[in-house]
Amino acid sequence: MRALLALLAFLLAAAAPVVESSPLQLCPTAEMSPACRDVALDDFRPGEREIFLNQRVTVDPAALPLERPSMVRIVAMASSEIRWNGALIGTNGAPGPDAASEQPGRFVANILVPAGALRPGDNLLSVRMSAQHLWLPVERPIHMIAVMPYEGDRLPGLEIYLPALLMLGALGAAFVYFAAAAWSERGARLPLLLALIAGAAMLQLTVEVSRSFVAYTYPWHLVRVAIIALLAGVIATFGAAYAATRLAPERSRLITVLTGLAALAAIIALPWYDLKAMAAILAGAIGIGAAGTTGLWRGQRGGWAAMAAALAIMLLMAWFLTDFLDHAWFLLLAVILVALVAEQVRSLRLARAERDAEAKRAATLAERLVRAEREGEPILALKDGARTHRVVESDILYLRAADDYAEAVLADGRELLVTMTLARLLATLPPRFVRVHKSYAVNRGRVAGVAPRPGGGRVLSLSDGSEVPVGRAYAGAVAEAFS
Repeated sequence: MRALLALLAFLLAAAAPVVESSPLQLCPTAEMSPACRDVALDDFRPGEREIFLNQRVTVDPAALPLERPSMVRIVAMASSEIRWNGALIGTNGAPGPDAASEQPGRFVANILVPAGALRPGDNLLSVRMSAQHLWLPVERPIHMIAVMPYEGDRLPGLEIYLPALLMLGALGAAFVYFAAAAWSERGARLPLLLALIAGAAMLQLTVEVSRSFVAYTYPWHLVRVAIIALLAGVIATFGAAYAATRLAPERSRLITVLTGLAALAAIIALPWYDLKAMAAILAGAIGIGAAGTTGLWRGQRGGWAAMAAALAIMLLMAWFLTDFLDHAWFLLLAVILVALVAEQVRSLRLARAERDAEAKRAATLAERLVRAEREGEPILALKDGARTHRVVESDILYLRAADDYAEAVLADGRELLVTMTLARLLATLPPRFVRVHKSYAVNRGRVAGVAPRPGGGRVLSLSDGSEVPVGRAYAGAVAEAFS
């Protein structure tokens, strides 16, 4: 039992923190006094003055000397002066009572605690701060004041952003692809919107991870988070515009404008910059979902994809909360854009195959016309507005009325629209075309036989297997012509 208690005591001692910190207190000076009061960073709002934030740091005497030196990490949109037990150990910029006297500090600062300054028991950490260069209201200017093992001047966050950085290549490839497609198609709207989305996402990701590479001063952090929120609104608006243009073109302007206004309202009205960006993205997801709903109602296949994208954004946002921008947003964007690139490549292949088939068909028709001219077969000119179709007479199976127009059905499967009525067209054609119904005329040379029609009347069988009805008023003429 004694051995077990000794082991338990050893484990508890090993698990006990070497350095413990009391709650931060807002004080009138760098000393602890009855005038100090506890303050939470989430609730703290700096005024138009310098402040002192004091904290008791307790060091376990049994742990001295420490294996690693300690440091004070400050993550804040403020300048700071750091004292340990009353002695100045470092500065981050220079705090001051006004903007003219303040020198902005870095947003992330690591201040080494000298080994000789760390004493067993209670130590006093005092941070004098000012934030005179904030040009926009900030809900939480101070993110962290903490004592921890020394990490040098390494900037934090790279391990957080590493998955997102891996997506930079995918976003860049998507941007190049869609930009080239928009250029080749003379500014076509859909690839242009996708290029803008990919470009804005690349810029947003670059600004997002800049804190891991650039030790900027705190006013630039405000610029950074403002740009991230604005770019989130831009991406959301363009995403809704793409989905609406593709699935609900007649509502594309309405959906785009409403999404843009909702994103802008969120950026202006909401307090936290991460919340601004996430609300703007949520507005885009709602716009994409609205376009997807319209697409589903119309039976468009892309409607399901739009609904899936909108739902994925909402579910990931609910799962990751404020970590959504760091861990999921850029990965999701890259996946969506790469999928759209694959779809575009497939569409281009199908279009190319269709163009090749059309070219082959055109070459076959040209050869047919050349052969017909060489063999002296009659060639007809059928007008379709400004266009004229040259057709070998014997290739026409039958003619069909279509209101004020007529259609010529050919043996190769084509159906050519002719801009005149069936009666007027027959008046211009040779006698081999015989009217057999108020809506039909046949090529005499293509008729294979006449047969009774179920329910009464007769029907003409043509050489390709198709059938044309015989009208009662034309039964006698048909019997005489095809007896």
